Amino acid sequence: MFKTLLKINIQSLFLSMFSNGKGKEKKQKKKSPLMLVLIGLLAIYIVVCLIGSVALMFSPIAEVFGTIPDLNWLYFALAGIMVFLLTFVGSVFSTQNLIFKAKDNELLLSMPVPTLYILASRVASLFVLDLFYAAVMAIPMIGVYIYHHGFSLSLLAFYIIGILLIIVFSAAVTAFCGWAIALVSTKFKKSNTIQLILSVGFFMAYMVFAMNMQEYLQKLLTNGETIAAAVKKAMPVFYWFGKACTDGELASIVLLAVTAIIPFILGCMLISKSFIKIATAKKSANKKKYVAKELSASSAKVALLKKEFARFFSMPMYILNSATGGLMLILFAVIMTVKGDEMGLDMLFVAAPEVTELIPLIIAAVIGFCSAMCNPAASSISLECSKINVLRSMPINSDDFFFAKYAVNFTVGFVPMTVAFVFIAIGFKLEALTLVALFVSAVSFLALTSFINLTANLMMPKFSWQNEMVVIKQSGAVLIAMLAGIAATATLYAPAYWLTDYISVEAYFFIQSAVCIALCFGFIKFYKTSGKARFERMSA
Repeated sequence: MFKTLLKINIQSLFLSMFSNGKGKEKKQKKKSPLMLVLIGLLAIYIVVCLIGSVALMFSPIAEVFGTIPDLNWLYFALAGIMVFLLTFVGSVFSTQNLIFKAKDNELLLSMPVPTLYILASRVASLFVLDLFYAAVMAIPMIGVYIYHHGFSLSLLAFYIIGILLIIVFSAAVTAFCGWAIALVSTKFKKSNTIQLILSVGFFMAYMVFAMNMQEYLQKLLTNGETIAAAVKKAMPVFYWFGKACTDGELASIVLLAVTAIIPFILGCMLISKSFIKIATAKKSANKKKYVAKELSASSAKVALLKKEFARFFSMPMYILNSATGGLMLILFAVIMTVKGDEMGLDMLFVAAPEVTELIPLIIAAVIGFCSAMCNPAASSISLECSKINVLRSMPINSDDFFFAKYAVNFTVGFVPMTVAFVFIAIGFKLEALTLVALFVSAVSFLALTSFINLTANLMMPKFSWQNEMVVIKQSGAVLIAMLAGIAATATLYAPAYWLTDYISVEAYFFIQSAVCIALCFGFIKFYKTSGKARFERMSA
């Protein structure tokens, strides 16, 4: 029974990523060899890019600290800290959603299935997910160390064991946090607001950390002994991991194992005791006093639009994962406005006018990239789940259905874009015509990426899922939409680097806007014909 549950959970997390869930006939249809090759190449490309970037970033750290006998453990302590942060941030909210809010909780609890098996299978699947998160950081960090200082079997063995124990320690901390978040969700009426605040807080902290990573690494190189003393005193878990790797101390690995396994067991016990209560709890709703008033009716288009916005703002993880680009764009604009003088922006405008001509292009590329990260439409069709059958049975026009999902995607990108442009106008001191051309370019590109996101989900809908997070974070449509948006950014903005030698940057922005608008009309025609036919064939 446990093996079956574990297999189902892991398939839900990974193997079903590109499944459309349209029925048995569709599920049995095998993908073409070309599609499998393309998917494999795409996966390899993403992994190589991630691992390569980590290796380039930490190679100087490995080279320096590996030659200092008293501080070489600090490099591995840093590796442990990075693995812990990545696995914790990657799974803290997934713990709540995949354990306590899974769609099949009540079904499984009504069957003669031991609760322990349900919990163990889901915790194990989360552990597998953490292994993938950890591998992105752990593999390149040990790789660059071996490249600079040679291979050692004992080092590799202690490193692997230590990384696994750190994942267990991260899972223990995640279990306590996930349990606390789930408990808050059952006690407070505004739990979604609280979860959203926590999610945005984690995201902003992560972004600040990532944007200052180079500065932190530089401080690590110049103040290694001070930082080492602080790590040894405040974070002994990672100190033990570092000592076990460099000195082969068995006592350090034993201390690490005890510190990781005991809290993990306690966390699992805590979750098991409150699992049924939290999983089956019914949220209390605000009691409203009925007030008689005239009934007002709205069109199907307005009703669908209200439904889409209500769903978007009622799901914190939907907001966080689908509006990431907006948060990044505002953060970029604010930092450039506040720290522009420190970064020499004013001096650059005066001393190198030929270089500053590229600044509008850089801003446009950043806005385009952030627009690609605003993608609620990439999962909005899949989120209908079985309700898609109800919608299709109603007198709803396909144009209204698609418009509601498109409008939410466009609005989610347009609002933060407008806020960011206020800061961009202040911080970069661009000419009025350049600002207007840049804004028109950004809005037209957002209109195009909104169509790309919606089309990705239309072509790859996924109606069979256990939890919304599987659709929002791990569906193939979201991945394809994000990569297609990034590709569109490069395709439409990269040529400006050469073409602006012949035309002004403002002229290029207006030409690029015309191209985006023309493509949007092409998408509209598609939705009038093929899109309508696909809507009529949709079924859960």
